Amino acid sequence: MLNAYGLPYGSLKVTKTQFLKRADYEEMLRLSTSADFISYLGDRGYGDDFSANSANYQGIDLLEASNNNHLSRINKYSLSVTPQNGKDLIVSYLIKWDLHNIKTILISKNLNLKLDETEKHLISENNAPLGMFAGLLDKNDYRNILSMDGIDDIVSYLLKFGYGKVLLSYLDDYRKSNNISTLLLSLDLYYYDMMKEKFRFYSGTEGPIFRLIKKTIDVKNIMTILKNIEYSSTDNISNYIISGGSLSPQTTDDLMKSGSVEEAVQKLKGYSDLSKGLDFYKRRGSLVGLEGQLNSNLYWEFISTLEMSSLSLNNIIAFLMRAEAEWKDIRNLVFSRYYGINEETIRMTTMNLG
Repeated sequence: MLNAYGLPYGSLKVTKTQFLKRADYEEMLRLSTSADFISYLGDRGYGDDFSANSANYQGIDLLEASNNNHLSRINKYSLSVTPQNGKDLIVSYLIKWDLHNIKTILISKNLNLKLDETEKHLISENNAPLGMFAGLLDKNDYRNILSMDGIDDIVSYLLKFGYGKVLLSYLDDYRKSNNISTLLLSLDLYYYDMMKEKFRFYSGTEGPIFRLIKKTIDVKNIMTILKNIEYSSTDNISNYIISGGSLSPQTTDDLMKSGSVEEAVQKLKGYSDLSKGLDFYKRRGSLVGLEGQLNSNLYWEFISTLEMSSLSLNNIIAFLMRAEAEWKDIRNLVFSRYYGINEETIRMTTMNLG
C-alpha cells in the first residue's frame, strides 16, 4: 500500500514549493492596506482566486473570500491525488471544513446577519463550499441552509447527516440560554470522536496523525480552561472539555483547579514551553500569546514528523496542515493590519513568523 503514495508524494512535494515562505510573511508584515495584500498575494499564487471573487467582493472582503477559495482549491487537489484506499480518511479529515462552515452559519443566524454577510466567510471555491468535494454536504445543501430562518430549522435539516444528530442533543440547552457555544462544542465533539476512531487502526503508519489529533484536543481543552480562569466564568467547565486528548483526566482536573492563568501554565511546564506566551500575558493581559504559542508548538512539532515519514497518509496530512497554516496566517495578518494590531501580537499569533 505504501508504494501507492509515491505519485501523490511527488505531486504534493512539487506543489509545496508554491506555499509562501517566511520572507513573504515578513514582507506582508510591512503591508498596510487591502490593496497592498491583494497585489502581493496576486503575484504569489492567489491571482485566480481574486479573479474568481472580484465580481462580488472588494477590499478586505475580497481577501477573505479569495483566501477561503484558495484553501478549498488546495484541499480539493490534495484529495484528488490521494490513493483510493486512503480517500476515506482524508475525506474524514477534511470534514472539519464542513463543520467550520456550519459553525459560521449558526453564529450568523444567531446574530441575525444577512446572507451576503455570511457567504464570504465560508470555505469555498467559486462560492461552492468544500463539502461538495470532501464532506457530506453539497452545494445545494449549503444554499438550503443559508436560506433558512432559524437555528432550529438548520438542525432539523442536518438530521439526515451525522452533524444534525449531535446538534439535536444540545438544542434544548441553546433554546433555554440562547448560548451558541454548546452547539459549536457539539460539532467539535463529533469531529474528534470520529477522527480518533478513523485513525486508530489503519495501516500501522498513522501513529503521528493519531497523536496529532490527541494533542489538538489538548490545545482546545487548555485554552478552554485558561479562558474560564481568566474571565472567572461560572459555567461548569467540565461540560466543555473534549475527551480523548493526551493529557490525563487527573492532569486536566488539576488544571481546572488552578487559581490563576500563571499557575495553570506552570503546571504545563513539562507538556509545552509556553514561556513566551506567558511573558506576553503578564505584560499585556491577553491570552492570545498563549494560544498562539500552543498552536505554533503543535504545528512545528508535527509538520516535520509527518513530512519525514515513509510514504503514507502522513505526507498528505502534512501538506494539508501547511495549507491550513497559510490560510490562518494570511487571515491573521490581513485582519490584524486592518484593525491596527501591534506587531508583537501579530508575531505571537502567526505560525510562520514564530
